[in-house]
Amino acid sequence: MLKFIGKALAGLVLTKEAQEAASQLAKAKAAALLKKPMDERAQAVADAAEAGKAIVTPDRAELIRQAMSVRAAKQTILADLNDEDRAKLVAVALKAFLNESRSKE
Repeated sequence: MLKFIGKALAGLVLTKEAQEAASQLAKAKAAALLKKPMDERAQAVADAAEAGKAIVTPDRAELIRQAMSVRAAKQTILADLNDEDRAKLVAVALKAFLNESRSKE
């Protein structure tokens, strides 16, 4: 809204050449503002990607892919359970977990 009013007033006060000069200055300023953060973001992304290469080796990436596929398979099995079966499964899991923690003490 303010840009529209500013352009309307500029048309009344400024000559055609002054309007074009002001428009070019505004475009140059906007381009400079947009360029700097993009360069910084691009550098940050490149740095993160470089750091990620050291952390995630090809072997580790393959293990992660396998784990994700196993998890997806388990999720589909659990999604097919009705509420009663799911409650029974949770009870059995909690019982096993608590028995395991007692045996370690």
